[in-house]
Amino acid sequence: MKQFLLLPILLAAVASVRGASLVEGRIYLKNGSVIECVGDDRLQLPKRFGKLTILRDAFRKTKAKEIFQSGEIDSVVCWHAQSPEHIRKFIPAESPGWMWVYLETPHICVCIYSEKGYGIDSNGGIQVWQRQGTFSQSRTAYYLKKTGEKEFLTVGAANRNTKDVFRERIARYVGDDPELAERIRLSSAIRSKTIQLLRDYDPTKY
Repeated sequence: MKQFLLLPILLAAVASVRGASLVEGRIYLKNGSVIECVGDDRLQLPKRFGKLTILRDAFRKTKAKEIFQSGEIDSVVCWHAQSPEHIRKFIPAESPGWMWVYLETPHICVCIYSEKGYGIDSNGGIQVWQRQGTFSQSRTAYYLKKTGEKEFLTVGAANRNTKDVFRERIARYVGDDPELAERIRLSSAIRSKTIQLLRDYDPTKY
């Protein structure tokens, strides 16, 4: 098992306390409905293509489950009960599945996918779980989607050193903002900081 840091992201071992996946929040359904989950209720953060489960009266014998299919859901915003000021957003995508929205602007959405799932720490920090063994490790990757596009593009793993091919893949994707594309190509920053440059993406300038 292995842990490492990605800016505010804590990539923690799968054996970590799974209580971090029980959070408060709101589910925004595609039909326009909003489902609240606060007080004694909890959301169980999903992974891969899994269903989203609400536990009503989560800490009592009267606990009951409500289950929503990922296809019903537009997005989920959630927070740890001890740090409600730190709100996190998750979305289901046809590929690769449930993702954490790492960065979002009017022009682009950047997500992180983890096949082992997610949690929110009591201090509000994101936990992206991964398993690392002798021969393989679980997948964590960055996904990008411009506003108006339907599908996400994967640009590489979230837990590796930055290489030219990673920067070039991103630069090509944002080639309609040539100034930013050049900054990305010339960057020597780690992957998370390279991704942060996408906050400046604005193709409407040209």
